[in-house]
Amino acid sequence: MTLRTLTSLLALALLPAAFATRAQSNALPMPLESKDPDKPLEILVDKTWTGPEIQAQAKDLSGLDVGAFKYDASKGPVTLLIDYAATRPDPKADSEALIEIGIECPEAREPCGIPINLSVLSIRSAFMGESVVNTGASPQAAWVAREGHAYSFEHDTVVHVGLDLQDRVNLEPKAIRARLYYGDRNRDALPGQITRFGILARIALVVGALFALFLWWMRRG
Repeated sequence: MTLRTLTSLLALALLPAAFATRAQSNALPMPLESKDPDKPLEILVDKTWTGPEIQAQAKDLSGLDVGAFKYDASKGPVTLLIDYAATRPDPKADSEALIEIGIECPEAREPCGIPINLSVLSIRSAFMGESVVNTGASPQAAWVAREGHAYSFEHDTVVHVGLDLQDRVNLEPKAIRARLYYGDRNRDALPGQITRFGILARIALVVGALFALFLWWMRRG
């Protein structure tokens, strides 16, 4: 057996573990847990949208009102977390959706600007997993993603958060859930989801295994 044959067999064996995305779950709601069980998350806002209001494109009315809260600096950054469930008309094609985040401080003397990199969330099929979600009368298969940003403001600032659904490609939204919370969440992947860290770790596993095989082959020769 040649080195090329061994390499191909190993790569084929590792690919299912590296890129499997299918799973079953009961969602929405998606699980959201604290990283430290002794320090539970403090949920400030929890809102879910389904139906026509989330199916508009950017040119249509696509604004979602998340809500308002008074920021407590003693509790650390506040996180906006978005769970996004959608079907993909073409499961083999790449899919993407953009969500613009609008943050205002109506009682502040100056606008509470946020960095541009924290003003948009990108939903991409590369980081979605297939799951069963409850979006209405009955469960259905959908692709799910979770993305979020953390923000800090001046203490006691009243903050209002809204979302604008921008252009999307090959995604038909079924449910969008937004939560604002204090605390550090468990960052395990959602059922069926591949996280960025997970993809890098699995690629590293494949590369490491191939390198070990190469060293074995060189010593054998």
